Amino acid sequence: MTDSDPLSVILRLTKRFWVAMVVLLVLVGWFIYWFQTAFYDTGYAPEQPIAFYHKVHAGELGIDCKYCHFNADRGKHAGVPPMSVCMGCHRPNNVTTPNPDYQKEIANLVAIADTGSYTIDGVKYHGIPDGIEYEGGVVHWKRVHKLPDHVYFSHQWHVRAGVACQTCHGPVQEMTVLRQYSNLTMSWCLDCHRKSNYVGGRRYLASAPSTFTVGTADRDLTVRRDQPDAIVQFITQADPHPQPPAVVDPAEDTYPPQGEAGRQQLIDTVVDEPHYVDAQGTRAPLPPQLAAAMRAQLQNLPIWRLADLPETHRKYYQDPAAFQNALTQCSTCHQ
Repeated sequence: MTDSDPLSVILRLTKRFWVAMVVLLVLVGWFIYWFQTAFYDTGYAPEQPIAFYHKVHAGELGIDCKYCHFNADRGKHAGVPPMSVCMGCHRPNNVTTPNPDYQKEIANLVAIADTGSYTIDGVKYHGIPDGIEYEGGVVHWKRVHKLPDHVYFSHQWHVRAGVACQTCHGPVQEMTVLRQYSNLTMSWCLDCHRKSNYVGGRRYLASAPSTFTVGTADRDLTVRRDQPDAIVQFITQADPHPQPPAVVDPAEDTYPPQGEAGRQQLIDTVVDEPHYVDAQGTRAPLPPQLAAAMRAQLQNLPIWRLADLPETHRKYYQDPAAFQNALTQCSTCHQ
C-alpha cells in the first residue's frame, strides 16, 4: 500500500478529521466553561489601601460583624465602617499588637485620621499609585461585592431571617484578604431560597401564614396575610405656639449661607432665635450655657459647596448617574 493509494489517502484524511474534531470539541468546551464564568466576579479580591485582616478581627478576636457593618440588620446596605468605628479601638495606645506588620497598618490608619488625607504610593498605602490625594480623613475602601442595578437586595431581611453572613460571603473569619466568595447570580439566590428554611423565616409554619416573616411573591399567601387597615381619622390641630409670618427683605435674603463666609450667619440663626420651649411651654432663648456649648460645637460644622468638596467626591455630584450609583452614602463615613 503506497501513499498515493486511495485507501491510504482515506485513512489519512479520516485520522486528520478525528484529530481536528477532538481539538474542536476541546476548544468548544473551554469556550462554554469560560463564557459561563467570564462575567462573574467570584474570587475578586482588590488590594485595599490599608491591609485590613478579617481573619484577625472576625476570626481571632471574634468581633461581631454588625459591630463594624452597623446597618446590616437595619437597612438595605450593610454599611462601610466609618472611621469613628476604627478609631474607637485603634487610637494610639488603645490597641497594640506584637506583630510588626499589623502594627504598621494600625499606624498608617491613625495617620490618615490625623493628617486628613493620604496618597496611594504602593508602599505605605497599598495599591497602584494613581496620583490622587484621598481626603476627608477616612479610608476610601474598595468595594468587593456589587449587585446589578436592577437587583433589589436587603441585608435587613436576610439578617433578621437568621441567614449567617458566611452563607453569602463565605468563611470571612478565615480570609486575610477579603474576596467575593459566591457568584451572586440569580440562580444561586434561588437555590438557597428553594432548599433552605430561610424561605418564610426561622419560625415559619405553613399552616399559619401570620408566621411568615420574610417577603414573598406568593400572591395567595399574601392575600391570606392581608388584614384590613383600621379606620384612621385625621384631625387638624392648631399650633400650640403660633408664630407670625416672618417679613424678609428680598435684598437681605442671603439664606442659605454660602460656604465658610456664611458660617456665623447660620450659627446666629440656629442659636439666637427663640425656638427653645421652656417648662412653661413658651418659646424663649436658649440657656446661656447651652447656647455657648452649641456655638462652640457649630464652629466645627462644615458648610459645603460643590467647589469645597475634594475631587474624589465632586465627580459624584457632577454626574447624576454616578451619584445614583455611588459606592456608598455620605453618612456612612461622615457621621
